Amino acid sequence: MRMKRVFKVLICFVVFFGLRCGGKTAVPEGLIGVWKTSATEYADRFFEIKRDQVIFGTGEGKSDIYPITKIEIGKLPETEGTLFTILYKNIEGQKYKFSFYYDPTNQGTIRFKNQKEMVWIKAKN
Repeated sequence: MRMKRVFKVLICFVVFFGLRCGGKTAVPEGLIGVWKTSATEYADRFFEIKRDQVIFGTGEGKSDIYPITKIEIGKLPETEGTLFTILYKNIEGQKYKFSFYYDPTNQGTIRFKNQKEMVWIKAKN
């Protein structure tokens, strides 16, 4: 009887630990939505963050959809906001990173790590 109990506890521990290590980090609620910029060269572009996907609007009504595998969150000085890195992969299994700074003030803004001067805001429903 005691052995069964120990075995059940061990299985629960392994399952819990395995899910925590291999699982996705939850997407913060403030990031979920469609994001657009007023920059004219990106007028027909957008990106959308869902709980389990990131979608990039590539222009001419086309978009690419990728499953999110993990999210890394790095706290930065107040002026920068929070650095998020969404890890995703394509259908062939190639891994990619999408890094940006998120500032939750004033309905939230996103600035790409490599284009800090461009501001993306969440589209209203």
